[in-house]
Amino acid sequence: MQADWVLKEDEAIELLALLITSARIQMDEPAHYGPLRLLTAVERLSSLIEARSSQKSRGFLQDNIERIPDMHMLMSDVEAYTEGLDALCRAVAGCLLRHSALEDEA
Repeated sequence: MQADWVLKEDEAIELLALLITSARIQMDEPAHYGPLRLLTAVERLSSLIEARSSQKSRGFLQDNIERIPDMHMLMSDVEAYTEGLDALCRAVAGCLLRHSALEDEA
């Protein structure tokens, strides 16, 4: 069975390093920086996999991930930041549905 790899090993290690060091930084930063660190990881992962992703995923990556840098600027506006995160959650739910049989049944 052939695996469809979207990350090279060095890319995966780089992402793990970002996540681990972000976890450590969180010990000294305000709690609301957590979403910022996670979105930074999302941006990095997206940039690594976009060219190698399926068409179902590529649309999600192109349409939504480019919004994240603007969201970083909203961090001090908790309501707008939360709305942006909610919109990304809805978009990822749509992407997950496209990858499952659930969309075909709806």
